[in-house]
Amino acid sequence: MPRTAPPGHTPRFTAYSARFPEGTDAFVFAQYGCQAPSREEAERGAACLATLFAGPDGPDLVDRGSFYDTAGAHNVTLLAYWYDPSRHRRWRGSEAVRAAWDGLPTQGPVGHWREESVIPVERNETLHTHRREDYATSGLSQSGALELPETQVHDYWGAARDRIAASATEALEPAMPAFEPQDPRTQGTRGRRVSVEVPGNVALIRTAQDWSASTLYRETYLADVKPVKDRGVDFLAENAGSGCIAARNLTEESADGAPLERACTIAWFASFEHLMTWCRSHRTHLDIYASFFQMVGGGEGPLDVAFWHEVSVLPSGSVTAEYVNCDPRTGFLPLSPTT
Repeated sequence: MPRTAPPGHTPRFTAYSARFPEGTDAFVFAQYGCQAPSREEAERGAACLATLFAGPDGPDLVDRGSFYDTAGAHNVTLLAYWYDPSRHRRWRGSEAVRAAWDGLPTQGPVGHWREESVIPVERNETLHTHRREDYATSGLSQSGALELPETQVHDYWGAARDRIAASATEALEPAMPAFEPQDPRTQGTRGRRVSVEVPGNVALIRTAQDWSASTLYRETYLADVKPVKDRGVDFLAENAGSGCIAARNLTEESADGAPLERACTIAWFASFEHLMTWCRSHRTHLDIYASFFQMVGGGEGPLDVAFWHEVSVLPSGSVTAEYVNCDPRTGFLPLSPTT
């Protein structure tokens, strides 16, 4: 039952939330990235990583996207999902995968990174504006193995927390109350392999927008909403005081690298509360919220740009973060005191 919904609350619009098959306790969401000065170099590195997904224990789903990081490097990122964490463990422990990862170069202009999350289902929530039958989706819910029923737990501040089952019994308090990044000038991460111990109860969000099938709202979204969203992501990427550890604004791509008419943001926060504080009170997110409802309110028909998100709160020990020859501002590296 919703715990923070206003009395008598009725959502202004229909939304849907993923339901996992009975017996599913956890899943894996993993990001594998190649970071390079040029797109061509990043694509070559990502292509090599993608070949490792072949075989019976490879991921159930793979999305792909690219972005420029705060250092100006081009990153091509593979976004992989396993519905069974044991299959991911077997894949990750296979001789071919271990040899390939251990053989990545620690010298030269190209870096590689991985952030693998084993996510308890009770610590995850999703929300979609459209059914899968009406609008193809990327991300976790694109598989028919998951149901996507309508939910009433949305359209009020606090709904995301209410959709996280564990929040009914756990405070989800962070092991790291504030994000205080190391000075990148003092970190010697280039030329090295660095594994970072990720604090417990960090929050992860993947939030996405798809205008590929839009005819009514495409122009308004691209002109009036997307630029506002992009400014919000830039703010998070550049302002550690927000509690955001890393924010990536991806253009989603086909398996061969062709740009698609959809995008997603993937961000790590020191805590779920840091994410929620930005959402409900910071001007950059309130502007996103306002631009969205202005677009919907001024439309002439049903919304035909699809929006969805996945939010998770990760317990201690559930995130593996490793960086090979990467810029010190990459991912969780600002947490590492490496010198």
